Amino acid sequence: MRGLRSTLMLLAVALGLAAYIYLGESDRSAVGTPEPRDTVFDFDSNDINRLSVTAENGERTVLEKTDDRWQLAEPLVTAVDVTEVVSLASSFATLEMQRVVAEPDDAPDLAAFGLDDPRIEVAATTTTGADTRLLIGEQTPTGGDLYATLAGSNRVFLISGFLDGTFNRTTFELRDKTILDFTRDQVDSLEFAGPDLAIRLGKGDNRWSLVSPFAANADFGVTDGVVGRLSTGQMSAIEAEQTDELDPYGLDTPRLTVTVGLGSSAATLLVGDTAPAGTVYARDTARDLVFTVDAALVTELEQGVDEYRRINLFAFRPFNATALELDHNGERWAFEQVAATSDAESDQWRRTAPEAGAVDTSAMDDLLAKLSNLRAESFVASRDGTGLDAPASTILVTFDENGEQERVVVGRVGDDVFAVNGNEPGAARLNTRAWDDALEALDALE
Repeated sequence: MRGLRSTLMLLAVALGLAAYIYLGESDRSAVGTPEPRDTVFDFDSNDINRLSVTAENGERTVLEKTDDRWQLAEPLVTAVDVTEVVSLASSFATLEMQRVVAEPDDAPDLAAFGLDDPRIEVAATTTTGADTRLLIGEQTPTGGDLYATLAGSNRVFLISGFLDGTFNRTTFELRDKTILDFTRDQVDSLEFAGPDLAIRLGKGDNRWSLVSPFAANADFGVTDGVVGRLSTGQMSAIEAEQTDELDPYGLDTPRLTVTVGLGSSAATLLVGDTAPAGTVYARDTARDLVFTVDAALVTELEQGVDEYRRINLFAFRPFNATALELDHNGERWAFEQVAATSDAESDQWRRTAPEAGAVDTSAMDDLLAKLSNLRAESFVASRDGTGLDAPASTILVTFDENGEQERVVVGRVGDDVFAVNGNEPGAARLNTRAWDDALEALDALE
């Protein structure tokens, strides 16, 4: 009996403990789950076809949507910043009340919340017939929320403080601010012209090349980066909405003209004088307005031709090379890749000169990697004093499925190493240690 009594007592304790844990966890879950907040409106952002925003500075902007496309309608008709407007419409439609401060029956004094003369007003009209106006007053004492109400209602509620930046938008912030309108995929040339600058680049087979003032390989990342910044660049401010008087801005004889070629058409940016704010006056020739752009963008657009030259000496990569010939100090080395005879094998390299034989795959990969990683630290305009009149080395690489070839000659004067790819003008100055490492990788194949 004593054993049975002890067992029953232990069972009762276990059941009690289990109940305590269950109830405790249930309470904890209930506390940890936030109550869903009430939304202010019962329509979707896609239903909104008209928005009116009065910013804190008193500026009123009207936006209208037709066939799912937004356009700025007042105070002028122009394109909108789609990202800004879609964010505004979405934030308005999904607006949540953080907490209700006063009900209409309380007859609240709207002046106490800054709602008798609201700082910000946002009105919306929808396809479903809704027509509403949100009034936003002062911040709460803690600064975390904003007092708000709907026009015609004395119900005061709180909305999240971060929405101040979403709804307090001026006409300039809501309008399209792109400096040039073009599609990047259509770009096939880029030209910079100024009193001391004349550079033209062309694009073909997804590669950029320098066309003028000389022919050379162009750096894809640098050139495509400039195209990207021109396509996404934003105006800093509007100086004149419509004017033919370009002299005050230095745009009658611009310091720089940038032309983006688009096949049979082009987009052209004129760059003028520096504005008092430190920005730079500019104009898209397809529009009548004058605006300013960031000075850093202009500095990049005015960079010299050497900045566009490809710094990689070779275009090939170790994985796509198929043959290598290297003449160094009067000795000729030649290697070729032999295709695998089965899926279980991988392609192999063999030496064909100075005598035929197998080569170590890892050593060959090391040589190809060191050659493909050779880069220009700078460029010199003349080959005088570079040793290229009597090259120390000549390298011919075959790569890609179409058998493309690159020929590079290397000259050395003391500790200085210079190289030229093909018929490019001047010479590239290489890192001496990187070149010596490549020669050591060649020695390892002996």
